[in-house]
Amino acid sequence: MTPDQLALAQLDLSKLQAWITAIAIFLGPLAGVLFTLWFQRRKDRRDAQQRLFLTLMAHRRSNPPTYDWVNSLNLIDVVFANHRTVVDLWHQYYDLLAQEPVNWHLAESKYLDLLAAMGGVLGYSKLSQTDISKFYSPRAHGNQAQLNIETQTELLRVLKSTERMVVEPRVTDGT
Repeated sequence: MTPDQLALAQLDLSKLQAWITAIAIFLGPLAGVLFTLWFQRRKDRRDAQQRLFLTLMAHRRSNPPTYDWVNSLNLIDVVFANHRTVVDLWHQYYDLLAQEPVNWHLAESKYLDLLAAMGGVLGYSKLSQTDISKFYSPRAHGNQAQLNIETQTELLRVLKSTERMVVEPRVTDGT
């Protein structure tokens, strides 16, 4: 190879290296941004699934059912849309709840299946249905709930039996 040919080959190589460098400078940050957006979307989906699962677990035996629990059930179709098993179990559980009268034993079993499937999706592979069915509720909560029911029942009875309520202003010594 002559010195002129060698110089031209080096020039061509330098041009190629310049183009590769320019492309890398442009595509490197673009790839980083795209990866960050993909990762953030994946993390947001996972966080939503985690929050929904934890809400359902926290309120799984609440009586009466809490609004958070009901709202979480209504989000399963969206949050777990990519997990057909979870969505199918939710639909089966919903069908059981929609029946009159509700077969609570069968519904409870399906609900445990649903929570176990969600736990599996989220990586709680060692979480058994026995663990899920355990739930702590202090006696004081039950006592307070019973007192609330009795108070509401008595207040409603009095109000329904009362034609009108007379309210007289209190007389104090200074006025």
